[in-house]
Amino acid sequence: MEEVRNNYQGELQRQPRPQRQQRPSRPPKNQKPKKKHGADFGLRIVAVIAAIIVWFILSITQYPTINRKISDVPVSISLEGTIAKEKGLSALNFNDLTVDVEIQGMNYEIGNYSADDLSATVDVSKVTKEGQYVLDIDVKSTHASDSCKIVSVSPSTIAVEFDRITEKKLPVSVEAPYISAADGYTLSDPTVTPNEIVLHGPENSLEKVAKVAAKINKTTKISEDTVLKADEIVLYDKDQHVITDTSITKDDSQTFTVNFMLNKKKTVKFKLDVTGAPENFDVSSLPITYTPSEMTVITSKLNDSDVETRVIGTIPLSQLRLDQTMSFEIPQSAGEVNLGGESKVEVKIGGDDYTTEIFKISHDQMITKNKPEGKTVTVETLSLPAVTIIGPRSELESIQENDLVASVDLSDINKNGSYAKTATISISGHSKVWCFGSNEIQVTVSDKSEKTTTTREEPQSD
Repeated sequence: MEEVRNNYQGELQRQPRPQRQQRPSRPPKNQKPKKKHGADFGLRIVAVIAAIIVWFILSITQYPTINRKISDVPVSISLEGTIAKEKGLSALNFNDLTVDVEIQGMNYEIGNYSADDLSATVDVSKVTKEGQYVLDIDVKSTHASDSCKIVSVSPSTIAVEFDRITEKKLPVSVEAPYISAADGYTLSDPTVTPNEIVLHGPENSLEKVAKVAAKINKTTKISEDTVLKADEIVLYDKDQHVITDTSITKDDSQTFTVNFMLNKKKTVKFKLDVTGAPENFDVSSLPITYTPSEMTVITSKLNDSDVETRVIGTIPLSQLRLDQTMSFEIPQSAGEVNLGGESKVEVKIGGDDYTTEIFKISHDQMITKNKPEGKTVTVETLSLPAVTIIGPRSELESIQENDLVASVDLSDINKNGSYAKTATISISGHSKVWCFGSNEIQVTVSDKSEKTTTTREEPQSD
């Protein structure tokens, strides 16, 4: 500074002393006077330049380096050209990260540094296989010519897990806990479209996925076949725990729809078809007990009636006896599901008020039906001495032997000869009693010209 002052004084001494000049004549009134710069104008310019030089010299000599803190420097990770890349590894849990960096350097080089002037990367040179690593974060200046020293980095390390990224295809099930069928209907097992999903993620993570479900969260009752869009896809492990691993991904553009199919719930009642009953017998009065008494089925035929009576078997009336138990297969229509699960129904004949009595039928209580034209029929059997009759006790007590009639049907006979025909036993005035067992009557058919014995025949209807 002293040297600058001496130079300035010497410059003043070398300048010649100005001579006295004559006063200029006054310019005309309409002419403006010319402006004059001071005699020290040049010195002012020199002083400014000198000050700049002084500042530059001081910044280099007195304050050559500075420390500067820069925040929020973004950190990146790259596996290109590394052993990890060669082995097919990927960084799993690396998210957006920034670090705070303190740097040191020349003031004129780093004085205006920002986060854009620094590069922070993760050192992956130690990664050679699957697992979790604590890796250093390396920071350097993006300007190779600057003398920038990294003083500190915070945080200086990061934990990163590495694994192989692969894919796994799994079937998709349905979860719809709040979807139910309207009254009188039931839901069949819902189906999902598509029925498979491809998951992408770390090999170790995908191995934990045991089940994938398309879940419907809404609550509703449906009365017709319905298709709903799945609200979410849920992953489960083998213990049915939900997996929330964000490293497992799927195609988010893929849509899953769930198809709900309704079935109708109906009651099936059982009926035993009884044949060979006399015309005056009330089949509905038979003391038949069915176990189970009915069954509930579901069917895809939504227009079916709510209740249906179904024949389970056929049996002649003459083969029904008290305390008899029979078993029949339950008939089912195609596509039906028996909710009870039973495959057979047990049928029992009898009641507390029913009993058995033995009666005799004499020859004059035997009749024939449908005698062949031009033929004479002779009943050879003189009596049926032991006819078993079953019915309510009160009914049996009021029956007289002459109330019983044994009839034989000859509609299948057109030739002469002797025939043993099974008789149908009817009890006049009693519609709730029946004959058990087989009772045969011997008849002879001959031409009218032959000598015959007169027989009783039931009147033919017109």
